[in-house]
Amino acid sequence: MRPAPRPPRILMTTEGTYPFAVGGVSSWCHVVVGGLPEFDWRILPIHAGGRRPAQLFELAPHVELAGRIDVWSEQMPPRRHTSGLRRGARPGLPGDLARALLGWRGDHAALVDALVWCRAHPDALRPTFRSIEAWERFVAELELIVAERHPDAAPAPELDAVDAATLYQRLYWVARTASVETPRCDVLHVTAAGWAALPALVDRRIRGTPLLLTEHGVYVREAYLAAARGGASAGERFLATRLARGLSLATYEAADVIAPVTEANAKWEVGLGADPGKICVIHNGIPAPGASVAAPGGQKVVSIGRIDPLKDVQTMLHVAVEVGRRMPDARFEYWGPATAGQEPYARACEQLRRRLELGDRFLFMGRTETPDEILRGADVVLLTSISEGMPMAILEAMAQARAVVATGVGGVPDVLRGCGVVAPSGDVDGLATGVTTLLREPEFAARLGQRGFDRVCARYTQALCLARYRSVLSQLAGSAAVAARTG
Repeated sequence: MRPAPRPPRILMTTEGTYPFAVGGVSSWCHVVVGGLPEFDWRILPIHAGGRRPAQLFELAPHVELAGRIDVWSEQMPPRRHTSGLRRGARPGLPGDLARALLGWRGDHAALVDALVWCRAHPDALRPTFRSIEAWERFVAELELIVAERHPDAAPAPELDAVDAATLYQRLYWVARTASVETPRCDVLHVTAAGWAALPALVDRRIRGTPLLLTEHGVYVREAYLAAARGGASAGERFLATRLARGLSLATYEAADVIAPVTEANAKWEVGLGADPGKICVIHNGIPAPGASVAAPGGQKVVSIGRIDPLKDVQTMLHVAVEVGRRMPDARFEYWGPATAGQEPYARACEQLRRRLELGDRFLFMGRTETPDEILRGADVVLLTSISEGMPMAILEAMAQARAVVATGVGGVPDVLRGCGVVAPSGDVDGLATGVTTLLREPEFAARLGQRGFDRVCARYTQALCLARYRSVLSQLAGSAAVAARTG
């Protein structure tokens, strides 16, 4: 009797999410790997360096960690420069990476060549980046990049020594991330078109392993938003956005299938240069809901999500002020922890809450293990994000037949079509009007909630989501098996 064939092996790479952080992307990862036991899953997380992270999800028996890559350390790797090069060092590497990633028309094949070299020579990376020759060649290349002019790109700002040193450090971590050996697999599943793609790009080139990319938020767009809202210098904004763009475009080119979670993301990806023939939209899904329950009628507004600048919690606080002016009995609850690294933002939100004198009319409730119960206790669910893919919190609210008020970003308008209120991001008056209308008209809110419930049941169930991923992964694993047999 012939032995049963082994299950296809899938390597999922994550970036700052599963299984070390809570949030919509982590929840989606847990659903996909847990819901497809016919595959053997390996998870390779990329995590900000520092203290050892706590694992927040229990992995199923068919899922295991394949190590962890720690990057983004505050420590500058090239602590001292040496006049000579050690044997095996590649002095042109930092400049090659800079050109391929930051040049407006970066050479993606050359980028992957450089990343493959990093995988083959991990012990040469530190000597390379410590050498004076490598630094000087990098600076010369950076000067050429800054001098570039293209009709589709704004001129680069002047960069100072701090900008150059910061980029040099980041490129070292790019090289280090690419150098980490990946376990053999049949399909690479990358969950963000950024740092999580680096190990997969090397594996794709060396072994020919098919690559599936899922984008929840568009990596480049979120880099632009972060640059616009932050207090960084013009040089820092330029380097951060160009690096994100270079990583994303290289990932789009290497991917066999690009699976955005919403049609809105697909438009961005194609606009950035992704091949439309690779696009396969796969919506997020949630467990099939049970019977809907009527809202309690207590003028409670609930939001569930991480405390993060992308969620624009500060706009929500101002919405609460305006709603309170119109309806003094309205109460707001925000459930969810601060994103790792965004603790200063969370403190700023709390300080703003106090300055606005919201008192117990707006409370930060912390993390919850029972989101369905929290949502059933809401009369209206509110989301004020400036960037989203397809937010799980909205699907969960619709599954509880709750009316939703949200900003029209990412896939939100498509999801809420005909069953919610949508306003532009940052529109305090528009969002407040939506909330007060639904609180004052509970029958209207109930009708919208029921429409949302019906829409989730028809379009956004976990079973539909898993079926699409099962099909795509099986096809990619099958193509890998054929390639292996035919050599």
